[in-house]
Amino acid sequence: MNPNPESQVVGPMRDYLEGEKHLDSKAMEAAVVRFQRTVGGQFSKERKPRDQDEIKLYPSEAGKCERAILYKALGIPGEPFMSDVRFKFAMGDLVELLVVYLIGHAKGISLTDNNTIMEIQIGSRKWRGASDGIVKCLDGKKRNLEVKSTSKWGFKFTKERGVDDNFGYLTQACVLTRHMMQEKLIDVPETVFVYVDRDSMHFHEEIVVFDDFSLAHKADLKFDRVLQAIKDKKVPKRPYQLQKGKLGLQCSYCSHKFTCWVRPHQAVTFEMKEGRPEPVYRVQPTQYLNTVFSRGKPNWILVGNAE
Repeated sequence: MNPNPESQVVGPMRDYLEGEKHLDSKAMEAAVVRFQRTVGGQFSKERKPRDQDEIKLYPSEAGKCERAILYKALGIPGEPFMSDVRFKFAMGDLVELLVVYLIGHAKGISLTDNNTIMEIQIGSRKWRGASDGIVKCLDGKKRNLEVKSTSKWGFKFTKERGVDDNFGYLTQACVLTRHMMQEKLIDVPETVFVYVDRDSMHFHEEIVVFDDFSLAHKADLKFDRVLQAIKDKKVPKRPYQLQKGKLGLQCSYCSHKFTCWVRPHQAVTFEMKEGRPEPVYRVQPTQYLNTVFSRGKPNWILVGNAE
């Protein structure tokens, strides 16, 4: 994978914002529909009974660890989102909506297939998923698009170091890019990442060239191992270790961390206590996570011996 520093999307977006603008009524109607879907999905969507016989794996999960994928596929309850996190996700959806509008109206670039459901081959099966769209850039080439709303720290690190795979962004993009290349939807094996700083609303662009599809191939093997683990009724090996007794970055942001690090696996539900979700166990486990705060930020410490 090689980064390409040339601006293909952000430049035209800035030119549009700084120039004369006209309201597009059809685009606004589409934006309202997307806004209603976003608000409904984040704040008022009712949970439907899950079909226990149907296994669902999502292309957006391709970069996560096998345990997290398996837990979600089986419908095992994860830690519920707190109000600020849910609001942050909603803001991310609205930022994506704004970026899509800008791309659709900026001179020299265009967007198609925004959130269009596709059947994407990962491993031995096809799974339903969608990308943020296909953007036709200034150079006339079509590329996969990924829009990311991030904190000022994440924005800074990305500008300094490029896109990383700590949260599976590269793996997910690789899977989608491979699919689009195979289906001849795009003509280059590249993804444009457009980052938006939630604090300053600054834009930054990274173009990632996939010299090979090794990350997608790893996702193939991962999904097939998860399917086999479900069939064998086994839990895959945990890929991450504690860092000085604390959870590392990936585990800290995982909604299944309390289930994953308990022994035996008995985290079954959550209750709100003092404004925070706390796991409820059938019996007191011999190993579990304890939440401690340092400078207002949570850390998760393992109580008991690590497996």
